[in-house]
Amino acid sequence: MPSRPELAVAGFYDGIYHFYEAANSFLTLGLDRYWRRRAAGKAREAFPGGCRALDVCCGTGDFALALKKAFGGGLELTGADLSEAMLSSAARKLPGVKLVKAEAKELPFPDGAFDLVTIAFATRNLNIDRDRLLAALREFRRVLKPGGLFLNLETTRPENPAVRFLMRVHVKTLIALLNLISPKSKTSYLFLRDTILGFYTVGEFSGLLREAGFSSVSGSALFPGAVAVHSGRA
Repeated sequence: MPSRPELAVAGFYDGIYHFYEAANSFLTLGLDRYWRRRAAGKAREAFPGGCRALDVCCGTGDFALALKKAFGGGLELTGADLSEAMLSSAARKLPGVKLVKAEAKELPFPDGAFDLVTIAFATRNLNIDRDRLLAALREFRRVLKPGGLFLNLETTRPENPAVRFLMRVHVKTLIALLNLISPKSKTSYLFLRDTILGFYTVGEFSGLLREAGFSSVSGSALFPGAVAVHSGRA
């Protein structure tokens, strides 16, 4: 069963799911769509003939939709999320896609069930502490077939001090504006701010993937350096 911290995180997103997509576009100046297309394209390159995929912490379904567009056909896709509100929004966007309420560290699937496991802009929410994040990453590896691919799209803490400073100013300023627009959601937006700014660098997260048992790990920052795509093999 999910513990209190995980349920609290799901509760944050239950409170802002109506505004979640608009908030993402606002915070990223619309670049979130570009980043999802790039990551989904990487998944398509790995499985040109199609595959069985799981999108973990699928939220309102934005990345699952990007995957469907990238693959065109041949993709058997399942989405999982702990927030019922997010899943209800995803269901309207993704007719025909199986959606499951599940906690990331306790996925209701057998070992080796998927060729591809993806997560986009949600890994930072699993970073309640290092051990919980590692447990989730190991669970993602468990449900992958041997040699299967894990793909992670997430904000990153830029190595370049100037870019890191600009990112902090940008995120803090826009979160403050969101709090003025929707003061009832202040706690949720502050949580979003803190998880964005407190996540790992590209190198640090690559190390966590290796510690979780993934091989052939790679990670690279996407323009303008505040987001990274990582991959690893089970």
